[in-house]
Amino acid sequence: MALFKCRECGTEISNKSKACVKCGAPVKKTSKPAELVAGIVVVGLMLWVASSLMSSGKGDAPKAAESPTPVAAEKCNADDLQCLGDKGVVAAGVYCQDDIERLAKHSVKWTDGTFETKFSRFRWSNKKDGIITYVGDKAEFQNGFGAYTPVIYECDLGQDNKTVLDVRVREGRLSK
Repeated sequence: MALFKCRECGTEISNKSKACVKCGAPVKKTSKPAELVAGIVVVGLMLWVASSLMSSGKGDAPKAAESPTPVAAEKCNADDLQCLGDKGVVAAGVYCQDDIERLAKHSVKWTDGTFETKFSRFRWSNKKDGIITYVGDKAEFQNGFGAYTPVIYECDLGQDNKTVLDVRVREGRLSK
């Protein structure tokens, strides 16, 4: 409930009152539609100014130096574990997360940061087929008593970095 002053006597009254309690003067309600129209006009004016400022440079011809050049993706050799692992570590965090969580009997708490990868290590699972095992320890599984236990998880990812082939979990932490 908002309070405002009466226009006649200056007494504070509720905005829900129909008349002033002291002098009996009727309360004039402020016009909501007028405020809405004024707000729309102001926003429209701001949008018009912004669009005119942005479109002022459209008449200029684009220069050759400003045109974006496509960056070629770095190709990795089939036997270069470091290159392939670095390229697939983010994909492993995306595609393996659900499968790792399904192995928990209760809930899972991820301890990695927002911009931190879920897997800190990788190794060959099958070098001939290009299968890499990604290893991490940034999760905790809840046990039957409600306590969280740190786990080491492994995920085998196919050569396309999208196909999850196998997931394993065991208790513990990776050595530094």
